[in-house]
This record gives sequence, structure tokens and C-alpha cells, in this order.
Amino acid sequence: MAKVKYYAKENKKVGTHSFYAVPLPNGTLTFDELCEEACENTTIEASILRAAVTEYMKVVKRNVLKGFRVPLGDQFITVYPNLQLSVKDHKDAQGNTVVATAKMLVATNGKSRLGATVSTRFSQEFASSVSWQKVDAKTGAVIDEEDIVDGGDEPGGSGDEPGGDTPTPTPGGGGDTPTPDPSGDSDTPGED
Repeated sequence: MAKVKYYAKENKKVGTHSFYAVPLPNGTLTFDELCEEACENTTIEASILRAAVTEYMKVVKRNVLKGFRVPLGDQFITVYPNLQLSVKDHKDAQGNTVVATAKMLVATNGKSRLGATVSTRFSQEFASSVSWQKVDAKTGAVIDEEDIVDGGDEPGGSGDEPGGDTPTPTPGGGGDTPTPDPSGDSDTPGED
């Protein structure tokens, strides 16, 4: 199995000596490539699968627009309507505090987004099966690391310590969003 690459990036917005992991994709597969692969060990033609998935996604889109939470696969991903909108107390031009009220929360001031959650079960299966490989942020060269050992006294081996192998639970139960880039940057190794 191929390893998923990641690199360390400094979060300069919170000061020095703060780093986080940034996953590095191996590339992007097309819808056609996935349909072909999904049909490899079946009697289903890729064109039939493509047509079925295309029609399914039309139904997903229609029902999300009606306000429903809609599954993409059994115990996999759920998509839902999402509105990014909030109000809070603030100072006006004269320096007076304006107290936020529910009446100030108006949808026209927000951003409509499609939300998605990954099921806890699938996320746990991913965490127990994935293999990570650290690479240099500039060159993409592999950086050798010691193996992580469950529960031992090895560095990074305990799930109770930073760098441990116990997955961190995501609020809301299962990976509402991809891992954010705390710095707000989205560069990849080898790019400056």
C-alpha cells in the first residue's frame, strides 16, 4: 500500500515554534477513472455506473436544496445545507458597544455553503488503515522517522502525549471539515 505523504509547516500567525502537519495529495483522480476502477471486478459497465452516479447526484442536489441531510454512500459521507453566519458584540464608529441580538442574524449577510461530514465509522477505519510518510516541505524528499509503537515508552508512542497515534476526535462526531491550514496558506512542497 502506498503511503500518504505529509510535511511540517510552521504556523507563523501564532508565533515561532508552532508546527502542524499538512497532507500532500498523490494527485487527483477523475470521475471516469473511479468508475472504471469500481467496475473492475464486476459485470457492470463503467458507463452504466457513471450514469447511475450522475443521476444519484442530481437527486442529492435537489434534496439538499430542500434542506435535507443526504448520504453519499452507506456509512460514508453526508452532505447538508450550511450557512456561515454569525453576529457578535462590536464597537460602532463612536466607540460605543453594540450588543448583538438574534434579530441581527439575517441570511442575506451570510455565505451559503454545502457542508459535509464523514461518518465516525469510516473515519476510524481510515485512521486504522492509513500509512503516513513525512517529506521535506521544500524538496518533497522522504524524511526518515522512527516507527510509532502503540502504548510503549517510545517517543510519540503513547496516545496520551503529543505526537501519539490516537486519533483526535473532531467536534460534531467525525470530521466535519478537512484539516484546516492554520496559517491560511495553502502552498505545497517545492513551491515558494
